[in-house]
Amino acid sequence: MRSLWKKLLIILFLDSIFFNQSLSTEKNITNLLILDKSSSSKYEIEFLNTYQFRNLSFELISCKTIEFDKYFDTAALLKITQNDKIFIGWFFKYTDRLNLYSNKIYEISLTNC
Repeated sequence: MRSLWKKLLIILFLDSIFFNQSLSTEKNITNLLILDKSSSSKYEIEFLNTYQFRNLSFELISCKTIEFDKYFDTAALLKITQNDKIFIGWFFKYTDRLNLYSNKIYEISLTNC
């Protein structure tokens, strides 16, 4: 009887993990603002997990709301691939000075996550 309870608890635990992951992937809609410096054009893109923009490939790894002393900020951990170069780093919605991605052609800002 005890092993039956253990199996049932394990099944319920795994079911709750997979259910929460499926809910979290549905909510991770990311909005980015891309400024093309060569043509002075702005592009607003929206994607769930991955997105291809010209020669840039975006992949959302994580999205978090961070509480600082006096305010909240939204941060997204993004993987950006351009040709053979890979950048993995955090993008902040309000404190965009902390965004470390630099590119000669594109300037990328997080607008929502």
